[in-house]
Amino acid sequence: MNANDASSRPAAPAFVEVTALHKNFDGVMALQGVSFDVALGTTVSLLGPSGCGKTTVLRSIAGLETPNAGRIRIGDTVVFDSESRVNLAPETRQVGMVFQSYAVWPHMTVAENVGFPLKIRRVAASEIESRVADVLALVGLAGLGGRPATNLSGGQQQRVALARAIVHEPRLVLFDEPLSNLDAKLRDQMRTELKLLQSRLGFTAIYVTHDQAEALALSDNVVVMNHGLVEGMASPRELFAHPTTPFVANFLGFDNMFEGKVAWVGDPGNGAPSPASGDGAALPIGVTIGKDVTLRCFWRGGAPLARGEPVILAFRSERVTLGPPEGQDDPGANRYDGCVEASVYLGTYQDYVIQAGSIRVRAVGPGDSTFGPGERVAVTIRPDECRVFSGDKSRGWEGLGER
Repeated sequence: MNANDASSRPAAPAFVEVTALHKNFDGVMALQGVSFDVALGTTVSLLGPSGCGKTTVLRSIAGLETPNAGRIRIGDTVVFDSESRVNLAPETRQVGMVFQSYAVWPHMTVAENVGFPLKIRRVAASEIESRVADVLALVGLAGLGGRPATNLSGGQQQRVALARAIVHEPRLVLFDEPLSNLDAKLRDQMRTELKLLQSRLGFTAIYVTHDQAEALALSDNVVVMNHGLVEGMASPRELFAHPTTPFVANFLGFDNMFEGKVAWVGDPGNGAPSPASGDGAALPIGVTIGKDVTLRCFWRGGAPLARGEPVILAFRSERVTLGPPEGQDDPGANRYDGCVEASVYLGTYQDYVIQAGSIRVRAVGPGDSTFGPGERVAVTIRPDECRVFSGDKSRGWEGLGER
């Protein structure tokens, strides 16, 4: 995996290599051959729902879990290899870890909590004091070293945990959903501060989360996991715009997903509307969803599709445009009439559910939009905003359901 687009800068060397990890818990396969790389000085997020295996991967890298099979390299050191029976102890892997629960020790002061990794490494007391003071200033806790750690706020305790993870200058910092216990405003603030700190210090990090906003904001690359498998991995922008599977699409916010069939491929030539032009890298196709709605889209899957083939069509609710039925058409876009079933005011935007023929569509409008339940609207979605995946619901979309 490259930290950035190869066209923007040369690929950094792989600092962490995770290869074919398998882990079995009492007959349940938690990991089924997970592999990915982390470039030096970058952050990779493991993103997925609860139970997908992301924390098991993180704990395996830290040495807190022993995989059944696979290989893990950090820097020049192989820390685990099932074939050669290598399994280094956690304290020898030079890894820092920040947990979801803060894990500060209540009987210690802030400085004692932060300095503990140095103390067990038998660093001189004077150096511990100096390094602790430096790292507390770095995370915005200067002057609080003498306080009991549990007298701090949740956000401050998480800073203590972060300072403790980086004070011994680890080769790699592992984050296990460190912001999930914070309120929304503080979570946003800490996310920004983590990004700034990583940029300033340049450490390599692996970040576990189920929150797509955190993964997109903090990461150079994102690995999406499902049932112990890697469903997709790419840069945040690439994965957000071009998800690799229906699961990845749904998890990253393509909240309109429909099973359908290919109505036509290329130039319809059968009386169907001509597809929009301008996307030369993709093949124009038509997809029928429900009983009576055919959308123009583009096929980017490589292998050709045939008429009648089952597919999954997905698009984001924020890419749907609503307007009055008598409004002017957007040339080249898919347009059909619908009726508002629900309208929910959420401050900066309005969330809608629209019944359009035999399908229900979710849409997002500005907070001052005024379409109400029962009102007729025109629903518009551009072909290049639709993503099409070969196959049906049983091939990788199970468990998520239509939204």
